[in-house]
Amino acid sequence: MNQVLKIKTGKDIYPSESVLLMEIGERDCSFGIMHHASRIIYESAYYKAGVEEDDLLKKIFEKYELLGSSFYRTVISWYMTECILIPNKFYDHQQSKILLDTMFGKNSNVVISESLPEWQINTAYQVSSIAHETINRHYTTGNFWHHYSVTLKNKIAHPENGSLTVDFKTDSFSVVAVRNNSLLLAQIFSYNSAEDVLYFLLKICRQYSLLQHEVSVGLSGLIDKQSAVFKELYQYFVNIRFAPLENRVQLSEAFSEYPDHYFTSLSRLTACVS
Repeated sequence: MNQVLKIKTGKDIYPSESVLLMEIGERDCSFGIMHHASRIIYESAYYKAGVEEDDLLKKIFEKYELLGSSFYRTVISWYMTECILIPNKFYDHQQSKILLDTMFGKNSNVVISESLPEWQINTAYQVSSIAHETINRHYTTGNFWHHYSVTLKNKIAHPENGSLTVDFKTDSFSVVAVRNNSLLLAQIFSYNSAEDVLYFLLKICRQYSLLQHEVSVGLSGLIDKQSAVFKELYQYFVNIRFAPLENRVQLSEAFSEYPDHYFTSLSRLTACVS
């Protein structure tokens, strides 16, 4: 288990007054603990599985006893690539697994689906049975959503020229493309270099007739202004910016050495708190 990021506060944390915000990917996991009333995130960590390591969640729960507590609210986002977005008029719950098996191959993963009435679509996706069982064992109640759904439940700009909401993990990034009130694409890409990122974003622009000098590009996650990825994108996109924290979320003083956009995806989870 490799530690990518770890921020701890010196203050006492009371789970009964806190919201657990967690993102779970196929090979990584990040979480933040936010005080419910003040909406301040006091702690956060990001871990990536080692080579041939398939028990990342188990190790994280062993390392952080606090995660086994009963929180005021729990919100979990599944950052999984095996996902399809289906318009309401074509959605059939019984067909979800068949569609996923056809696109990604048959396996023993758990199939989950959720509705986004404001977009008139349904999200259907697969989660590994091990990860699903681990989470269900620790959190019998909570709010569980796919990463795409979380992004769409937040305030995405709908400009006529289109927008790309891009969130970076250590070796992958997600893109949600929107124009006017229409969802064009939601997808997770793996990458090894800045050129990979640029290639995928330019391909999306060509595919959906989005102009580089007009489309709005919002960046969040593990990307810095000094990084090769940002420098490459800055040469090709005019309207590019780092996404702010969402939903009135704030960071405690312990986060002072990190840019806010590192934690934008965690802040977006608060739109799913019920």
